[in-house]
Amino acid sequence: MKHNLPPQSCDQDFRNDYTVCLNSYKVEFVENELQPIPTTPTPIKEEDEDPSHLKQDLLKKSVTIDPLSTGYNSSEDVDSILDVIKMDVDRLIIDSIFQNEDIKQDILTILYNYNNFTPYKQGFHEICGLIYLELYKDDPQNPQIKIETFNIFTSLMLSVVPNFYIEDNLIGWCISIFNKYLKLIDDSLYDFLIKTHKIESQIWLIRWVRLLFLRELGMQNTIKILDKFICFDYDLCKLIPFVIIIQLLKIKLNLAECEDNGEVLSLLLHYPHTQMTNEDVKNLIDQSIKLFKSPESELSKLGVQLNKDINKGINWDKVKDMDRLKMELRLQKKVRGLLGRKK
Repeated sequence: MKHNLPPQSCDQDFRNDYTVCLNSYKVEFVENELQPIPTTPTPIKEEDEDPSHLKQDLLKKSVTIDPLSTGYNSSEDVDSILDVIKMDVDRLIIDSIFQNEDIKQDILTILYNYNNFTPYKQGFHEICGLIYLELYKDDPQNPQIKIETFNIFTSLMLSVVPNFYIEDNLIGWCISIFNKYLKLIDDSLYDFLIKTHKIESQIWLIRWVRLLFLRELGMQNTIKILDKFICFDYDLCKLIPFVIIIQLLKIKLNLAECEDNGEVLSLLLHYPHTQMTNEDVKNLIDQSIKLFKSPESELSKLGVQLNKDINKGINWDKVKDMDRLKMELRLQKKVRGLLGRKK
C-alpha cells in the first residue's frame, strides 16, 4: 500500500490532520484496493433446483470455514449487509450533500469495504459521513476523497470498534475505565449517579461513545474535537473518558437540581451542548490529556480545581457532596430572589 498525498503540516483543518492519522496508525490503502460493490446477484445453478441435490446437502460434511465466523462469505450475506448499509446511508441527513447519488455510492463503497475487516454496525455510517463531509467542504472536487475518507475512518475505528461496539467490552469499559476515573476525579458525582440514582453508566454512555459525541455535543463540536485528537499520538479511547467527565462537570449544577433519576437520565441522554470555540476545544483537550497523564493519586485534586474553574461561585472546598451542592444552589437562588425584590 502506498499513500500519494503530499506531506502536509498538522493544523486545524481536518484534511491536514489526515497525514498525522496515517502516520499514527499506518492505514494507507490506495484507490484501486477498494473493491467495487457487487451489482448482480449470483446466478442459481441448475443442480440447485434438483431435489436430490438438496437432499445431499443435509448430510454431514467436513468443512474448512467456521460457520460462526464474523465474515460475510455468501452472496446472500453480502446482499443482506448491503441492504442494511444502503438503508442507513439513505437516512444520512447530517448534510444535504448526502442526497447526491454519487456521494451515497462513495459512502456505500467505503462501508462495504470496511465490512471486509469489521462487520458493519449501525452508527458507522454517521462517523464515515462526518469525515467525508469535512473533506468535501475542504475540496468538493477532490478526486481522492473516497480513499482518504476510507483511510481516516478505518484508522479512527481501530480502537473505537473493539471498545464500544462489542457489548461486553463496552460494559467492561464503562465499569473498569469510566467509572474508575469518574470516582477518582469527582467522588461526589460518582456517588450521585451510581449509588444515589443507581444509573448504570452504559445506559447513557453508549450514545456518547459509539458516535464519538456526535449526538451529545453536536456535529461542529465533534469535528473540532476529532480534529485535535487526531493530531495527538494517543489512543482515542483512553482520552474519551476524561472528555466525558469534563463535560459532566459542566452540567454538574444542573444535575444537582434534578428531582429524580428520570430527570438525571434525561439530562445525560440530552446533553445541553452549546457551540464551542477553538479555544474551548483546545482547553478541553489540554485538560483531558493532563488528566490522562497524571498519576491516579493526583486526580482528586485536579477534579476539585476543574470544579472551581468550570463552576465558579461555589466553595468547592466545603461542598463535598451533591446534597450539599443542591442546598447551596437553593440558597443562592433564594438570595437572588430577595435581592431582586429589593431593587
